[in-house]
Amino acid sequence: MDRQKWIRFGRMITRERNIILQSRHGRPFLADVYYKKDGELKPVVVFSHGFKGFKDWGPFDMVAERFAGAGFVYVKFSFSHNGTTVDHPMDFVDLEAFGNDNLSIELDDLGVVLDWVFSDDFTAKADADLRSLCLIGHSRGGGISLLKAKEDARVEKVCTWGSVNEFSKFWSKEELEKIKRDGVVFVGNSRTGQMMPIKWQLYENYF
Repeated sequence: MDRQKWIRFGRMITRERNIILQSRHGRPFLADVYYKKDGELKPVVVFSHGFKGFKDWGPFDMVAERFAGAGFVYVKFSFSHNGTTVDHPMDFVDLEAFGNDNLSIELDDLGVVLDWVFSDDFTAKADADLRSLCLIGHSRGGGISLLKAKEDARVEKVCTWGSVNEFSKFWSKEELEKIKRDGVVFVGNSRTGQMMPIKWQLYENYF
């Protein structure tokens, strides 16, 4: 784990990065915590990234800093099968894992994060008001956050950013038949130039 402190938005912010958690599906994954370490209880926010995303993508660090500066304990993490690894947290070096990701795995990963936040191992435990827990999700992470809030009574609020409202809305009958027949479809990543596999098991898991 990397721990840093610095003045941000007029407050001393503690940033604890790359904390290793263990998924229920055999893969470790990474989480970060941003907060003001002063012993005062603060609402907790847990953020889930979207499809082809990861916890350090784009503005996600700046968002975390802003929330911490505003008086929240802010947690973000990378889903265990998003294609990154604990050694390469910002690169899609494991496309086999990416192809084997599905909605149940992501719900379980978010559950692992929530269990950790409520455990004695949570690094910001002394500053976390666990009676006030909010999930924020971007894109597919928004849909995952909504589903998790439905099944987990510990969640008090949900906020979505550009969320999906239906996972299958872009899947035509013809496309599904082709993917089922071939077992896999490849989608381009415009940022990296990679062709990333999505296996039939994702659709089977959804249905």
